[in-house]
Amino acid sequence: MLQPDLEGMTRGELELLQLERLRRTIQRIAENNPRYHKYIGKVHPQDIKSLEDLKHLPFLTKDQLREGYPYGFTCAPRERFLRFHMSSGTTGTPIINFYTRNDINQWAEVMARCYSAAGVTHRDVIQITPSFGLFNGGFGFHYGAEKLGAMIIPIGAGRSMLQLQLMKELEATVLCAIASYPLRL
Repeated sequence: MLQPDLEGMTRGELELLQLERLRRTIQRIAENNPRYHKYIGKVHPQDIKSLEDLKHLPFLTKDQLREGYPYGFTCAPRERFLRFHMSSGTTGTPIINFYTRNDINQWAEVMARCYSAAGVTHRDVIQITPSFGLFNGGFGFHYGAEKLGAMIIPIGAGRSMLQLQLMKELEATVLCAIASYPLRL
């Protein structure tokens, strides 16, 4: 386990932590984004008594997210954003996700825990095949591997022959890819 204190929590402890974080998220939305707060029904942190109350919160649709393009659903000032990633926009206006330093750190933490849960350690060599660009595919794998302390082969998408060559020569022990790509290799 990467973080035994978190990963070893009892179900009750985990639910209390989730409830606290849900309330903090709702508070952050209420304080920083009236438009977003309107969409969730003007709910307030004190309205959330248990995780069962999640049922009463609406999902945002893709159309609603598009209505707020580009900054409509952010909860931090623009100067705090380090980067953004976005959907392809093939069905309409792209969906943009902005990331602060804290968001990126959390992303790294989550991915490192995923690796750890799968048995990956700092001794592994991780080959990352999803792209590094506007789509966030490769970045999460990269941040998690970096947080874990593993060696990274950040090759990105395509170049199948080079993928195979580097996999062999650098002795990759972990392959990060979309499900069909390893079959193609």
